[in-house]
Amino acid sequence: AAAAAAAAAAAAAAASSVMLTTPLAPLAKQLRRIPNLNARRWRYLSTASRSPPSGSKKPTQNSDAPQPHMQTPSLKQSFFRRKMSSDLKEPAGLEAEAATKRQGSLGWINSEESGLLEEAMKKSLVHDLVDHNRESANEVVPWFLNNMPRDYFDQLTKNVWYGHLRALNALFEMRENPDLLLSSPCGNYMTFIKSHNYTGLMAEMMAELPPHRSPTQVRMFTSLDCILAINVFAYGEQKLANDEIIDSRYMPTMRKYFDEYEDIKAGLEEQMFDEQSIRDYMKRCPRSYLNLCSPQRFVKQRKQFERVMGSETVDVRLERNYKWHSRKDTDQSRYALLSIATHNHSTRVTLEDFATYFASAKLDIEFLYLDTIVSGKQDNMDKDGNDEVDMITVLLKDPEEMTNEEWEEIRQDMERIKWVDHDALNVFNDSRFSSTPKITLVQAEILSSLCNMLHGQLNHNGSKTYTLDKMLDAVFNEYPSVSLAITSLFEERFHPTNTMPMEEQQKRVAEIQSRVNTVVDEFMRKLLDRMLQVVSQAKKTNLYLPGRKGLGISVNPETMSNMSQVPYGVFFMHGRRSNMFHVRFREHSRGGMRVATPNGIEGYSLRSNNHYQEAYGLAITQQAKNKDIAEGGSKAVVLVRLHEVGAMPQIKGRMSLNSSTDPKEIQRMGAETRERIVFRSVRLAADALLDLITPSEELQQHIVAYGERKEYVYLGPDEQITPEHINWITDHAKKRGLPYASAFMSSKPKTGINHKQYGVTSEGVCIFMDVALRNMGKDPTKEPFTLKMTGGPSGDVAGNALKILNRLYGDNTRVVGIVDHKGCAEDPEGLDMKELLRLVDNDLPVSDFDKSKLSTQGKLWLRDTIDGQVMCDSMHNRLEADAFLPGGGLPNTIRRDNWQNFLKEDGTPSSPLIVEAANIFIEQEARVKLTEKGVLIVKDSSANKCGVICSAMEIAANLLLTEDEFLNFRSEYVPDVLDHLRLLAKREADIMFAEYKKTGGVGGYENTLPGIAERISRVMNMCSDLIAAQIEAHLTFDQIAELAQNALLPSLREKAGQKFYELPKGYLVNMLAKYLSSQLVYHEGLDFVERSIPHNKFALVALQYFEETKRISHLLESVKKLGIPQQEEHEIMELLRTGGPRVAVLNSKVFHPSTEVSSSASTTVVDADVIEETTEAQSAQDERKSSRPKPNQQGNK
Repeated sequence: AAAAAAAAAAAAAAASSVMLTTPLAPLAKQLRRIPNLNARRWRYLSTASRSPPSGSKKPTQNSDAPQPHMQTPSLKQSFFRRKMSSDLKEPAGLEAEAATKRQGSLGWINSEESGLLEEAMKKSLVHDLVDHNRESANEVVPWFLNNMPRDYFDQLTKNVWYGHLRALNALFEMRENPDLLLSSPCGNYMTFIKSHNYTGLMAEMMAELPPHRSPTQVRMFTSLDCILAINVFAYGEQKLANDEIIDSRYMPTMRKYFDEYEDIKAGLEEQMFDEQSIRDYMKRCPRSYLNLCSPQRFVKQRKQFERVMGSETVDVRLERNYKWHSRKDTDQSRYALLSIATHNHSTRVTLEDFATYFASAKLDIEFLYLDTIVSGKQDNMDKDGNDEVDMITVLLKDPEEMTNEEWEEIRQDMERIKWVDHDALNVFNDSRFSSTPKITLVQAEILSSLCNMLHGQLNHNGSKTYTLDKMLDAVFNEYPSVSLAITSLFEERFHPTNTMPMEEQQKRVAEIQSRVNTVVDEFMRKLLDRMLQVVSQAKKTNLYLPGRKGLGISVNPETMSNMSQVPYGVFFMHGRRSNMFHVRFREHSRGGMRVATPNGIEGYSLRSNNHYQEAYGLAITQQAKNKDIAEGGSKAVVLVRLHEVGAMPQIKGRMSLNSSTDPKEIQRMGAETRERIVFRSVRLAADALLDLITPSEELQQHIVAYGERKEYVYLGPDEQITPEHINWITDHAKKRGLPYASAFMSSKPKTGINHKQYGVTSEGVCIFMDVALRNMGKDPTKEPFTLKMTGGPSGDVAGNALKILNRLYGDNTRVVGIVDHKGCAEDPEGLDMKELLRLVDNDLPVSDFDKSKLSTQGKLWLRDTIDGQVMCDSMHNRLEADAFLPGGGLPNTIRRDNWQNFLKEDGTPSSPLIVEAANIFIEQEARVKLTEKGVLIVKDSSANKCGVICSAMEIAANLLLTEDEFLNFRSEYVPDVLDHLRLLAKREADIMFAEYKKTGGVGGYENTLPGIAERISRVMNMCSDLIAAQIEAHLTFDQIAELAQNALLPSLREKAGQKFYELPKGYLVNMLAKYLSSQLVYHEGLDFVERSIPHNKFALVALQYFEETKRISHLLESVKKLGIPQQEEHEIMELLRTGGPRVAVLNSKVFHPSTEVSSSASTTVVDADVIEETTEAQSAQDERKSSRPKPNQQGNK
């Protein structure tokens, strides 16, 4: 009994090693209580159920075949054999059989004797197990200690590697090949034990890791005899080095190293490698990392850390012929060491990308170490809140046939792989296993970029024939040689040091075109033909720019657009999970950047189909909208692919595997992950755009441009662009050296005019609504009116519109329905305005509306139910109101196939007035149909134009003032800006409805409000374009600049001083042209400008009109001094004000040939007079203005 008890105790210490959920072991119940390891979380995965990825070199398992490199003779024949008895049964069957035999054999023994006998049998079995365990340990332990590399024992704690040893011993007992996945009880470690370190093993393991966590440390080891791989992934917080261990262990080593190699220290940056800097840096490093580093590696990776910190780049260093100290002296293999530093990226995704790349390159990983180093610098923290750098060291077998050029390509690919879209990366990796021509990672990126660019172009009619997957598969697999010929043409056209001559380009294009023409399949022929057109006519690219992120291409607009108006320029950017189109219609162009994040693969495919069309439509709308400002119209649409992310976030950082998985917490983390991807896509797009427009000599060394022209692009915030995005874009433009960096992005939270804060867009929207209601016979200041709106109280336009309407009309504003992304509130008696303003002030969605504030007929619908979704999406059609204000929503919400839903059962509209505050909320065809039904529609290009005008006025101030000067000036400037916005909106609204009254909307679309709005924009842009084209023939630069100052508000003009003359010439010309054209059109109307002014004299007429307007102002002042009766004075002044400038111009020498001499002489005389009289009149007016009493003061008569 004593011997049995001792045996049992020994078994508890030695035999209870692992809990293996394997079909082999009824003994598994015995193998539980492992110190520091949670047996219940250990899982056994049979090698029979797992296969390596395609292209892997995992050997077949043969229990009879001798295993190479075995050091122990007895182990050679038996270690980790896959041997299973043919009569071995499942555990349940074994237990049942054992119970039956036990009952049968003990049935004749009484119960007391039976218990004693059964206890004796148990003790006997325990004794046998202990003996067997000792025998196996005698073989396993020596092999383990002799063959695991030294770094394995240095890097892992004893508890961890001792657990591995016990697991191996148990597997040896069962004659099983090692194929285990182990988890520690604390959730900090996951260990893979594999029977062989075959090619593709790392990729296989990554697929089995938890999808919602990123490791903070990785250690991958291979036994010296190559028959075992142990790979450990650590999660949660790693122990950082403290002062005590730094002083006692690490600093003495570094001092000794620098003392022995003084020349090395002399070549290092002092601020990086003085003792205090080294100490501070070590405090950010995990102890295990410092234990691993030699002084040489520490110095190298310290430099890499500084290169990537805060830059989002990847730094890769290659060392060939690396001497691995753990290998035997007899080992003749060659090795290459890669040292990689990457900042601001998911560790898991990084490892997955590297794993698939190495597997496809057939490169064996001998070891891999990953450590996360904390920045410790708040100012270096990236905008995702991430302040860590992943430091990765990889040892690869170096095949004899590999050249230095091939290794350099691998090194460059490692630096690029972070930014390459997974579609391109997958195709590149797959091509290495196929029989098709091999492609480079850059070529895969080019082809993927072209397919994404042309996806919508080939499906512009709504066809789904050219799916993105089909396009990618076709170019890579069906016609790879032609596709590669196109990519090679692209590479050679833009090579900075070996650019293909133009004659050779033409010859190559003709050659490829002939091959394309022979393609039988119509789909492929169209695709390849469009690809060739884009590549052969592209203007510039950042392909060869060192450190680039996304692939940016300046596309010839004529190859992209089949629209009536060809844009001035088109930029396309392709990167990981995102694409961007930027379309502009003038050299100097302004327009918003918006982010589109469609839900699901179907939603993404639909949005991708219309990506270019959306950017084009928004840009041409912006062009019409920008009729009052110096810049033309543009738009950037960043399309982000989020449906692949899924619900589970990719969390990097301190969370262990056992951390909370509360659904709300998971949902929150998922939302944060999606926000990070959106922000990353915005940075990717902005950076590629800056690559192509920054006139830096350093950049130009790497960029070949076809066509010499400077690029002037100005951005503004649009959908899903946050203040954080704005700040980053502005700061990055400064960092990149863009000359007008402070003007690159408008609505800057600190140094701009925030649209939402001041409600600039909504000010204009409400002016148009006021004029429209009054022309409908409803004075909103005297009688109530009903309103339905989209956009929600937390939105910029809708929220500010609620505040302004309440300010102007009080209780007369009755909002009967409002909807946003969360819900819909509706009440026929009018929603409680105080409650709506509470939501506005607290930036809350409609779903937070207090139900108790609803009348008995009111409803609150939420989008989290099917019924709620339907009611929310139909609110703008269902509810009746005097006016509808779409302040947000998807483009083309009302379109050709659903516009009838806006009508009531009797065929009349549910709202007789629509003021389009949101861009392209109504598709053009639907707009035409609704106007035919009598709906008055104030088009978006007019209704929301004040937003972009404000941005232009902000940027003009940014170009003329420093940030500090603007901040001190803003409180004075903003009220002037708001007054000017209301004035411009009122002028256009008045001329629009004046033109409408002439025909009552009868006589075709051009006589409807939208048609008139388009005509106003068209006439003003035509007028300004003609003036800009002609004015340099009549005025010097100084004269242009002097006149252009009149386009500035007086307060800014005074503040700017001589800095105004430093603005780009083209910008000043456009500013003056827009100012003169708006003066002509708003004062004289469309007919006079269209029909009375010869096109070749627009600049002269505009200048003369400007002069006569100033002269009439002087005459008005003279009339006031005559002392005539008030009625007569009023009539005279009104006649002078309305008709005086026109009559004066028509009677001037500009319109009378008899007063004209030669063209040059006439020009000189007229222009000199214009400048002189204009300056005098302006000075006189300013002087009078300063001394004139205010309107509300006595003595104004």
